Parts: sequence; C-alpha cells; structure tokens
Amino acid sequence: MLHDAVLIPLPILLPQQPQTSPGAPSATQSGGAQDGQAGTQQPAPAGGAGQGSPLDTCGTPQMLMMLGFLAVLWFTMLGPERKRRKETQQMLQALKPGDKVVTMGGMHGVVASIAEKTVTLRCDQQRIVFDRSAITRIERDEPPAQEPKKG
Repeated sequence: MLHDAVLIPLPILLPQQPQTSPGAPSATQSGGAQDGQAGTQQPAPAGGAGQGSPLDTCGTPQMLMMLGFLAVLWFTMLGPERKRRKETQQMLQALKPGDKVVTMGGMHGVVASIAEKTVTLRCDQQRIVFDRSAITRIERDEPPAQEPKKG
C-alpha cells in the first residue's frame, strides 16, 4: 500500500542570500537607493551581538569533555577486553596433550591431539574434534593452597 508523502516547505537560507533582520526594511522595500548607495548593506554593529557562527558553539570545553568520555570508555570497556583476549591466546598456545579442558559448551575432556586450528578431545571413550577457540579454560590438578593455622 502506497502512502502519499506530505511535503512541508521550509525556508532554506543559502549562503548566497543576504540575511536581514525581520524588522529592518530591505533596499527594495524602502523605495530603492538611499543617499546614492544602491543595493549596499550596512556593516554589522560593533561587538557582534547575536552574530556568532554555528561553529562557535563547539568550543574547547565540549572537546575536552568528549576526549574525557572516550578515555573513560577505553579504560572501562576496551582495555580489559584486550587483556582478556591476550590471556586467552596465551592459554591456547600453552595447550598440550593430556591437559584437562572445558569447552564453551561445557564439555569436559582431555586433550588427545592438537592441530593448527583444531583440538581433539577424549571424552570417556569418544574422541571429538573442536576448534581451538572453543576451549575456555584448562583445569589443573593443583592442590588447594594451604591456609596458615591460627593459634
């Protein structure tokens, strides 16, 4: 079903068109030339009240706030993710046959063999091939740390 588009004409000021204030008469409204000056505009009053350009609104404080926001974003989101990715890459490089591992899907197994991009896990009597990136952690058979006795 097609809908008719409603176009609303908006006044668009092009850079070539002179901008006049609503209360001031233009040269054509005031009857033509004034004092021998045909079609010239009066210079802007000193001080430039109300004559700021749109680019002046984006100043130094806003840029500093934007840079501060980006720095906070980096340190809270992107930095820790980069560190985790580096640790995971080191863990996958240190993988060797005989390691007990856990996959992303929660499957526990022992590494039987390692290829360039795949790992073969032995789960009970079955051998299953996974991508290396599917390994989330290596389980070590380390005894828990002994706490010093109090007393």
